[in-house]
Amino acid sequence: MPQRSQHPLIYVLLIWTSIVTIILFVFITLFFIPGQSSNSSTVGHTSPLHITPSSPEILNLKASEGRQSTIKWTTMQSDSSLILKGSGETIKFLKDGNYILNFQVTLSPCDEGPVSNTAHSVTLKLDGKDKLVGWINTNSNSTGLLSRILRLAAGTVLVISIDPAACVNTTVSMTHLDIIWLY
Repeated sequence: MPQRSQHPLIYVLLIWTSIVTIILFVFITLFFIPGQSSNSSTVGHTSPLHITPSSPEILNLKASEGRQSTIKWTTMQSDSSLILKGSGETIKFLKDGNYILNFQVTLSPCDEGPVSNTAHSVTLKLDGKDKLVGWINTNSNSTGLLSRILRLAAGTVLVISIDPAACVNTTVSMTHLDIIWLY
């Protein structure tokens, strides 16, 4: 049981914890709620460059059949302003911007027999430089989904290669390349 002289201290402590709790609640609320930005400029200050992002563009590609060391891709959409239509082994980007590259490669048996148990690697190269390397799982014969977000310049060339060469499962859900251009 508290002493008579401790009763006023308990009330002060309760008031103090209440005030601190309310202040923390206000700060946490203001931290997680985005504030309003002002576009008005004041004298002597320059406003930052505002980029108005356009809607993202999505392009889906599927692999062509046959034993390949470099995967040949064909677009599933008829029109695209993102890439240059070419031989299919190389993909040339036509727009500067931030890209999300998602791909999955699944091997399939070739005419001469089942998929070998040798270790296969799949490499995504941009302008000849390795940017992402994945290994084929020998149980599922797939890389699983591999993704990378990159800022690319127009004219960048993308190549996806398999080492050693192998046959690719051309089912879209098993082997695909998805390119998402953000802005």
